[in-house]
Order: sequence, then C-alpha cells, then structure tokens
Amino acid sequence: MKKPVIIILIYALLTYLIILGCVNAFLKLPPLIQGMERTYKMTATTLGFLTLLPPIVLSGFSVACAVTWKKSDSLSRRRFSQAMFDRYKVVFIISLILVSILSLNEEIFVSSFKKKLQKMEKAPAELAETIETTNNLLEQGHPYIALQFAKRAVEIAPTSQDALSMLKIVQDEVDLEHDRELYNKIIDRKNRVVKPIQEKNIGYTILQLLDMSREAASKKEWFNAHYWAQLAVDACDGTNTNLSAATEAANYAWKQLNLPVEFDNSEERLYYKTKREGYKAFTGGDTLKAYYIFLGLADSDIEHCKDPDVKKFFELAKEDVENKYFFLDEIENMKELADSDNIYFRLDYPNGTSNVFYIGKTMDIKRDGGLVRYLENLNVIHYDANGDFRYSFYVPYAKVTAQPISEFDPKYHEVLGINKKWKSIPVITLQAVDRVTEGIISRPEYTFSRSGLSGEIISELKMRDLSETRENKDAIFFKSAPRSTTMILPMPYSDFHVINQASSGAEDMTIFALNKFLPDAVEYGFSKEVFTENLVQRITYPFIIFIMLIFCACLGWSYRIDNPKQLFRFRWILLIPVLGTITLFIYSAVRYLFVMANYVFVGLFGSGSMLVAIITYIVILFGVSFLFLSRKS
Repeated sequence: MKKPVIIILIYALLTYLIILGCVNAFLKLPPLIQGMERTYKMTATTLGFLTLLPPIVLSGFSVACAVTWKKSDSLSRRRFSQAMFDRYKVVFIISLILVSILSLNEEIFVSSFKKKLQKMEKAPAELAETIETTNNLLEQGHPYIALQFAKRAVEIAPTSQDALSMLKIVQDEVDLEHDRELYNKIIDRKNRVVKPIQEKNIGYTILQLLDMSREAASKKEWFNAHYWAQLAVDACDGTNTNLSAATEAANYAWKQLNLPVEFDNSEERLYYKTKREGYKAFTGGDTLKAYYIFLGLADSDIEHCKDPDVKKFFELAKEDVENKYFFLDEIENMKELADSDNIYFRLDYPNGTSNVFYIGKTMDIKRDGGLVRYLENLNVIHYDANGDFRYSFYVPYAKVTAQPISEFDPKYHEVLGINKKWKSIPVITLQAVDRVTEGIISRPEYTFSRSGLSGEIISELKMRDLSETRENKDAIFFKSAPRSTTMILPMPYSDFHVINQASSGAEDMTIFALNKFLPDAVEYGFSKEVFTENLVQRITYPFIIFIMLIFCACLGWSYRIDNPKQLFRFRWILLIPVLGTITLFIYSAVRYLFVMANYVFVGLFGSGSMLVAIITYIVILFGVSFLFLSRKS
C-alpha cells in the first residue's frame, strides 16, 4: 500500500513542476495592481494544478497499479481469485482516501484559489471605480462617506500612488469640514417623525405618568414635568378621562418653560435657551436635532451642563436616533471585513408587489449579543402586482438587524408577510448619520418612472417633477420628499447568509447551504432546477471518482510492467504529458456524460433525482468492481 502512494505523490509533484514551467513560459498576465505579478503566477499555477488534480490522480493511480503488480502472477490465473480480492481491498482503501482528498479539493480548495485569482483580476477595475466614487462623493459634499471609499482604495492597492494621494486629499477635506463645523452649526432639519413613547417608559400607567409630572412640577423641574405630562397625553386615547388633566399639566409646564428667567450672566442665558431649543426639538419629534443639541451641551465646558436634564434628554434622544438611524463610524472597517459581494434576490409581498434587491458588499459583525449586517451600495427596485416598474432607490450604506417576530403585533403578520414559524426577520435601516457632526447624513435617493406615477399621486406625495429639466424625460428624481427610514423584509433572517452564497451561483455554495436553500430557491427568484442539478452533481461526485479509480485499477492490471521492483524511471517523465492529456480527455468526457445524466434525472424525477442518481452510480460501482475482480493473469 505504501508503494502506490509514493508513486502517486512523485507523479503529482512532477506534474506540478510541469504546470509551473508552462505558466511562467506561456501565461499572458491580465492587467494587475503593481507588485501582484508573482503572486498571480503562483496562484494560477496552484489553481491549474488543483483543477487538473482529478485526472492527475487517476493517471498516477493507473501508473502506480501498473508498477506495483507483477505481470506474471501465479496466484491470479483464474477469475475471482483470492489474490484479486486482496488487491481489491487495497485498491478500495486507497480509493477511499483519494476520493476524500479529491472531494475536499473540489468543494474547498479549487473555489478558494479561484476566488483569490478573480479578486486579483478585478482589483484594477475595482480600484478605478472606488477612486471615481470617492471623487463623486467629494464633489457632492460628502467627505466623511468619501473617506470610507478612499480607505478601501488603499486596501485594494496599498502601494498605488493614486490611492494614497486620494486618501490624503479626502482626509484633508474631512479635517477642513470638521473645522467648519466648529463655527458653522447646521440646525435646520426638514424631516419630521412621529414621536414615540420611549421603550424604557412604556411600563408606566397614565396615572403614574401624571404623578411623576406633578412631582417634577412641585420641584420646579419644568422640563421633566412637561416630558412626563406629554407622555401621558400621547398614551391617552380620545375617550380616556385623564386626557384633560394630562393636557392641562403639559400646557402649564410648557408655559413655565417659556416664562422669562433671570440669569446672572449671558452664558447661563445662552445655555438655558439652547437647552430649551433641544427640548422643543425633542418634543416636536425632531430627535436627531435634539440629539446634536444635547450632545453639544453635554460635551461643553459649561458647569451648568452637568444638570440631570441634559443627561436625561440626551439619552432619550440618542435612544430614538439609534432606532431610526445608524452611525457612519460603524462601517469604518467594512472595506477590510466585507465577506461577500454582488448579492441579488427577489421578495414577493402579500399584496402581490415585489422588490428586487441588489447589494454591492456585506459585512457581518457581532454586536450586543446578536449579529448585525451592514450593506454597501444597496439598490431596490419595486414592481407592482402586474409586474410593472414603479420606483427604485439607492443608498450607499444600510444596516440590517434581526427583529424577533414576537415584537410585531400578530394581527399585522399577514399584512407584513411574516410566518409565525420564523424566529426573527431582517429590518433594514436606510439612513446613517455622523455620531458627532450634525448635517452629515446618508439617505436613499429615489427614482420614479413617469409611466408608473400619475400626476395625482405626485401631487399627493408633494413631489416636484424635475424631469422637464433633464435629458431623460422618463425619470423623475425626488431627493427632498420624506421617506421611510426602515424596511421590513418578509423572510427569515437566517436566510440572508444563504442568499449571499446563492447570488454567487450554486457552485459557490457549500453542500449544506445548498441543500437548505433548495426548497426556498423559487421564493427568492432563483431557478430550483439549476440548484437541484448542482446538488445532485456534487453529492454524486465521490461516486463518480470512485468508479473511475476502480476502472483505472483495471487498466493498471492490464498494463503491468515487467520489473515491479523499479519504483521510478526517468524516461517516464516524457510520458506524463501524453498520459495526462489522454486521461484529461477521458475524464472530461466521462464527467460530461455524468452531468448530462444528472440533467436527465432532474428533468424526469425532480426532487427524487438525488436518490435515483445515487442508486444508478452504486450499480455502476458494483459493475466496475465486478470487472476488477474478474481480472486474471
């Protein structure tokens, strides 16, 4: 058993050296990032070797069998002799090992080196695109977002002068923008949202809220008095008997807040005025503006800013902002940690409409005990129940969190398309803001088809038709219209990872992921037949290799050499290209036949094709085993 293994290893090593020589002599390099040429050649050599490993092993196994077995063997003069059964045991064990190695090679190593090679080939175009995007973002006045793309360019090509100079330009622009913000504070925000009852205060009853308002009023803490009274008003419905008392308490506290107050100096007066502006923004629903105002007060050196009002309303505003937005600094390492790209899928909704999603890159991070997914270059295209285009939108970055379905009212499950068997669903946050600087915001940009929107709808949505001033008369761009900050996707959150792999093609998915995804392939807009055929092909691959190895053992027996004691001859090197080419041709032809057979199985038997294929290949394996055992001297 040791001798065949040594022969196969020598044969494989010689083949690798031949491939390495051919790559260095004849390979025409594609456009690459400077300094990647040598790495590309070694990767291409290894990929070529791993791709050709099955025919290399098959031909090497035939040679090993031919060298190992004696040509004149008196113990094998009749068919099905004990000596042939003993040889079959050795062949079977070696074949099992080789099948395991080749299966791992097919599933893991080939795809890994192929992705590495593709990444190097795409690097120049990706670098150019990233630099162009960075320039566009700078021109549009988004230096903080441009900084993320500039860092990505340096990650793609660490030695590129274009990337390094672009990073320097963007970093300088970010520093200048930061300096401007110290003197010019942006306070006008157009978007308004409905003020929620904060989660931490949901547990209080209306009477408890009124009691806390009265207690704060007795201490002349008018900010807290108005806050608790306003929560009571929001919690009351139209018939609640406490509505009048809550409204009166809120109005009285608000009146007290607006009364003239005497201050010892102008600094105190400015502080109180700023604090009241922040609270007014908070109660008016503009919690993003309130967040920046209270953040500025909390970070200032004014002694009065340590009062509990600032700390309390900053935390409340921050909580609300984090529920509607995410911070841009959360995606600082996205370029380095992005784990998948070019993802696409379709989702159908209960009302008959559908959305098609395209995602440039994704990054998964564990945060707060759960998994958070960040998306780059999210494009969503919306179609109505008739399949007609209605609108699309694009956002540079988005954040996806898993929301337990228990947090949704069961009566809305059907409307949202939520299956009660799911544990959690993805919720996409579409807007991002800077953690410190007000006015820096990343939000969706919408495009509407004119044929899909009537003038009545445009008027209702208060949209401005800009198409008359554009060359493309079929598009209308509305950047100032109010939009939703989140999207709820009717799918299990766990399916997101599988869709990532499916978008790259069935061949790039693991067998386990492919098997799990198969029942839902059509639901996400993929072809079930294509994925079924790929799964059948990969599950039956070990059987195909096993069959071919046993058949190669038959050939090795038929072409035994005269001197089995000679492990290696130098002139055999000359036969490697010839034998390898013949084996490659036969291997390719046999694989093609098996692939066609799998297509037939899938077409005829559908989901039962797997069982039919396995049974068929087991029968063929018994056939070639019978052929080997029937050999004689």
